[in-house]
Amino acid sequence: MKVLNINFYWIKFFTAVLIWKAVSFPAQNKLSKIDDYFSAYARHGDFNGIILIAEKSKIFYKKAFGFSDFENKIPNALNTRFPIASIGKLLTATAALQLVEKGLLKLDNPVQEYLPDFPYQDVTLLHLLSHTSGLPSWDVVFKKKIQEVPKAVFRNNDLLKEYSKANIPLSFTPGSAHEYNNVNSAFVALLIEKASGIPYETYMKQNIFIPSGMKDAFIPEIPFYNYTPSEQKNMAKLYVDHMYTSLKESVDSMRSNRDYWRRFNFKGFGEFVMTAEDLFRFNNALAAGKLLSLSMLERAQTAIQLNNGTPLRIGLGWQVEQDHILGKTVGHTGGITGLSTGFIYQPDTKRLVIVFDNTQQNVEELENDALMLMMEQRLIPPRENIARIYGPILLQKGPEAADNKLNELKQIPVRYQLSEQQFNKLGYDFLRSGKMSQAIETFRINTELFPQSYNTFDSYGEALLKDNQKEKALIMYRKSVELNPEHEKGKNIIRELEK
Repeated sequence: MKVLNINFYWIKFFTAVLIWKAVSFPAQNKLSKIDDYFSAYARHGDFNGIILIAEKSKIFYKKAFGFSDFENKIPNALNTRFPIASIGKLLTATAALQLVEKGLLKLDNPVQEYLPDFPYQDVTLLHLLSHTSGLPSWDVVFKKKIQEVPKAVFRNNDLLKEYSKANIPLSFTPGSAHEYNNVNSAFVALLIEKASGIPYETYMKQNIFIPSGMKDAFIPEIPFYNYTPSEQKNMAKLYVDHMYTSLKESVDSMRSNRDYWRRFNFKGFGEFVMTAEDLFRFNNALAAGKLLSLSMLERAQTAIQLNNGTPLRIGLGWQVEQDHILGKTVGHTGGITGLSTGFIYQPDTKRLVIVFDNTQQNVEELENDALMLMMEQRLIPPRENIARIYGPILLQKGPEAADNKLNELKQIPVRYQLSEQQFNKLGYDFLRSGKMSQAIETFRINTELFPQSYNTFDSYGEALLKDNQKEKALIMYRKSVELNPEHEKGKNIIRELEK
């Protein structure tokens, strides 16, 4: 019996080793592939920041790439804090839905019931959370006030007064269309204050940050580019990665950005600063039902429909996508000059990807690739970006030389990547830098490279309009709307140009 018993335990031991090898080795192989993939992105200059991948509430992979401070060669670290930009709308939406569950707010009640000075009687909290309100932007509403008082500073409490005074009509009947607009979330922040009876910042700390364990998260005094010395501690500096040169331009040198956000000191739409692990903890708290009931979370992460039944790709604050490989994903992206952020979650597999980049790279592509790698889908390894080669040649040698190089590199897809998004980014890089002819040429070539993309024609039209080529711009905007009939911004511009 003793011999049999010993053999039995040896058999159990070897069986356990075999199972461990079967489970652990593929996991290690997957981890290695993921690390190789994103390391290649960083080597090619297309990623500089933090990536965190989690599965079933546990971190599977996390790594920091590049520099948080290029001038002083300070590397990004896993505890480096970043502004999260519009990902913050998820936190604001969660706070509002907490108050809905407490009966202090109702999704379908007019905002006027809670904020009597709100000038639009048919707009509800649901419309604000789903960006189907039709509200005009704050740039339009505050334009006259800024002309009267150029150095005026505006906060959330000024929204009601100025929107009521301006009396600008809604862009469309609430619920009949979708138009992404930061002011929706700023009004949600006002509703949170009204319903809870405490300041928005206090509510977020007590009901979102603390219950989630977001120990490094905070709301700055002024959003973006105006951080105090204490707020800047362990925070990534933001840079514009010019695609036509290897130099990184610090956003600190761009006074117009600082002045804009100092003037529009609003809260609720994306001003939060935190680490990637803070966002990981937020998602864990949501998944565990600590912040919302699971039924309310499911509703928030379900795509809504317009009044006419047309489905949207947005829920209650959440962007909702359906892909034939990834299945349903929910989350949000964010971006300001010098920054891109991404947060994507697969409810079925409970996989989460968080990406921060302080040189404003394309994080949407990175987060989707991360999920694909977690599903062990085969991906083409990251290649050199043709747009990064095309840009300097266009600037230094002109369109003909740049086109010749483009046509040459297109023939070597195993080494060089042709990306609509990267050419679009290059065009805006030229545009922001005042290099108008190069911007127009880049946007033009992008419409030829990707003729079925409404966004290429929209961007080309924008550049032509800024160059006062209104007739050509109108043609491009019409083509953009033809390709995407739901492109409301394009329709509005067409109406203005046709007057």
